[in-house]
Formats: sequence, C-alpha cells, structure tokens
Amino acid sequence: MVKPERRTGVDLAVSAVIVIVVIVAGFVAWNAGSAGKAVSETAPAPSTVPGSLIELPAALHEAWTTEADRPVLALGGTVVTARGGEVAGHDPATGKRTWRYARGDTQVCGLTANAGLVLAFYRDVRGCGEVMALDPVTGQRRASRSGREDHEVTLTGDGNYAIVQGPTRVDVFRSDLVRTVEYGKPDVPVNPGVQPRSGCTIGSALPSGASITVLETCPTEPYPRLTVIGASPKEASEPQETSSVVASALGSSEPVDGDRPRLVTAAAAGAVAYLPAQDGRSARVVTVDLQGRELRSVDVTTPAGGAPRDVPVVTEAGIASFFTGTSTVVVDAPSLVAEMVIPGTLGPGAVVGGQIVVPGPTSLTAYDLNSRTLVRSTPVARPGYSTGPVLLTLASDALVSQWGETVQAYRPA
Repeated sequence: MVKPERRTGVDLAVSAVIVIVVIVAGFVAWNAGSAGKAVSETAPAPSTVPGSLIELPAALHEAWTTEADRPVLALGGTVVTARGGEVAGHDPATGKRTWRYARGDTQVCGLTANAGLVLAFYRDVRGCGEVMALDPVTGQRRASRSGREDHEVTLTGDGNYAIVQGPTRVDVFRSDLVRTVEYGKPDVPVNPGVQPRSGCTIGSALPSGASITVLETCPTEPYPRLTVIGASPKEASEPQETSSVVASALGSSEPVDGDRPRLVTAAAAGAVAYLPAQDGRSARVVTVDLQGRELRSVDVTTPAGGAPRDVPVVTEAGIASFFTGTSTVVVDAPSLVAEMVIPGTLGPGAVVGGQIVVPGPTSLTAYDLNSRTLVRSTPVARPGYSTGPVLLTLASDALVSQWGETVQAYRPA
C-alpha cells in the first residue's frame, strides 16, 4: 500500500507563492498585451465644478450632439460616452471632448459608474470581463482587472459595489475592482458544493444595502427564485446566502415571448419586480417581501414582446424609474412603493431637483416628486428620431438625451 504524501507547511507556502506568481504574471501579461496597447489622453482637473439644474427649464435649445453605442453617463460634471473601443469625456456645456481612452483590438461591452469612477468593460475570448476604472473628470486610469464573465452582461453600481450579472453568474466588485462575491457558475470549480445551486438562469441582480438580491429561474422550479446573498463574504468564491425562496407571486419561470420577470429595485425588506403579461393577467410591477409574498401590485401596459430589456432602470436620489415600453413607473426605492405610472413616455427619465423629468414624443415633462403632479412640459426637437426608447440624464445644466446612437444635449434657452 502506498501512503499518500504529506504536504508540509513549506510545501503549502511554496504552492501559495506559485499561485500568486501565476496570477501576477497573468495580470502583467494582460496589461502588457491588449490593455497595454490602449491610447489614453487625459485632461487636467478643472478648478471649479459647474452648477446643476434644479428644475426643468421653460425653454431649451439644442446645444451639441455626438454619437454613442452604450448608454451615456453623467458623472463628476462630465458626460461620458462609449463608441466602439473608445470611452470619452465631454464638457456638458459644449460637447467638446476632454479626454479619451481607446482600445483598437476590442470594443466596449458595458459602461457603468461606481464609487465616483467610470467602469469600462471590454470583451475578450472569456467574455465581458476586462475592466478599466477611469476618473470621470480627467480620464486617468485608477484600477484595472481581467477575468471571466458572461459575454452579455448587465451592470449596476450603488457607490459601494459594482455588480456584473449575466445569465450564468453574478460577480460583485469593490471600488478598487477586488471581487467580493462570485455567485453562480464559478471561474474554476475547485471547491465543489460552495455554490448554493447550479444550472439556474440568472435574470437580474441588484444591490440591497449590505446584500445582493438575485432573481433566478431553476429548471426544476415552477416559479422564479428570489435569493439574497451577502455583498462581502469571508471568501468571494463561497457566497453567503441569507434567504432564498421560490416565489409564486413573481409569475411563471417560463418566458413569455422571450420576456422574463426582472428586478426594478431592491432593499433590505424586499424587492420590486416587473412581471410580463401571462395567464390572462396584465403586465405588472410587483412588490414582494423576502419570503416572496406579494405586498402590492400595479398593472402596466407594454408593447408586443414586453418591456424592452436594453433600457436600463435609472436609480438616483432614492428613485428608481422603469420604462415599460409605453410608460414610466416611478418607484420610491427605500419604501419599495410604485408611486407613479406616467403614460405616453419614451424612456425612464431623470431626477432634476425635486422633479422626475421624462421624455415624451415632442417634449420633456416634469412631475413633482412630492405632489406627483405635472409641473411643466418643455418642447424639444429630436432631429432624425423616428422610433424607439429615449434615455435622459442630467449633466450640470444640460439635459442629455440619447436615442439609438444619437446623443443630443439641451441647455436652458
């Protein structure tokens, strides 16, 4: 009988060093390779920060236009766009490009903001997992990482954590891009049994305080599963599940014309989810607690095929605005109450002072968030627009609209 070889403390230490060397070598190779070929043009930090609108102006004029193929960001008094392999900052008053970071070997597959930084995600053979953190004002690189992700991902951030969600996995990162959670299909399954489930499809994942709320569907379960995991467990590869329920209140696990339930916002007490029309019921926005019990529901209308998945939920100033394809649902994020359903809109809208401003066919319309009443409707022109969602964000004193690849900024007339 051959006895198994005993590994000493020295052996384990050497193994650990080898693992670290391999990781560092991979990181250095990545930076010296594809990311090292990037073009980076930075800008000096401005001496002052421009002021911001406190309400929708009575008149607006078209200030400037540019193009982008990802939803634009407004951060640090800068408009940030992505097109092809380039991420660029723009002066919100003039549209002048102030900085750029460009890759010629790959394209941006995701753009989001977290902890005051722009996170630009690039695609490689492993998925949408090459990440560069950029200062929104100067364009300077602050951190980077490379890892395995799904090829199509949804990105969210709450200022503390950035969440990368695809159909097979969820990864959570700190502001320095250190991964704190790996949920779903792991990079390398070296520790079997540490993931709660396998083979499930992840529909959405959102931050909820010190936790992450995940909506997923599993092959053997008739209804979606609502799962809550800690945002910073002891080991990133071993997620700490605090609750998980199969929730009949969230409809069927089977997609309806390709449309599935998805999260709108989440908090420590529960979540708000969109449910497509099914079984003779209208599409709905439903609030559930962590046990999956329905607390309240609002019927909504959608176009054929359901609410467009490529339109992000806009969460700012304690408000989550969700576009159904025909209307905007305004949710108070802390209380998980859908406070308004605004019909006839083209997108989710933006918070301007104490107002929610939503895009309509020929105007921008403001509603007071306290009284929920219409305050003002300001006409705008959209040269070349024909159909499709319109995104809206506030950057200093400019309201920046985006439809298709067109970005149009409006300023007070």
